[in-house]
Amino acid sequence: SRVRWPMHTGQLEGINNRIKVIKRMAYGYRDSEFFFMKIKNDFPGNP
Repeated sequence: SRVRWPMHTGQLEGINNRIKVIKRMAYGYRDSEFFFMKIKNDFPGNP
């Protein structure tokens, strides 16, 4: 991961944890497009 993304593993773990929280809250969302929109909204500076 270090070669492709210049981020520390702690930052990546934080992002992964936040996505898992969104995933738990997303139970019952109408479609996956809305789920990915929520993720992109929470991380506007990341690709």
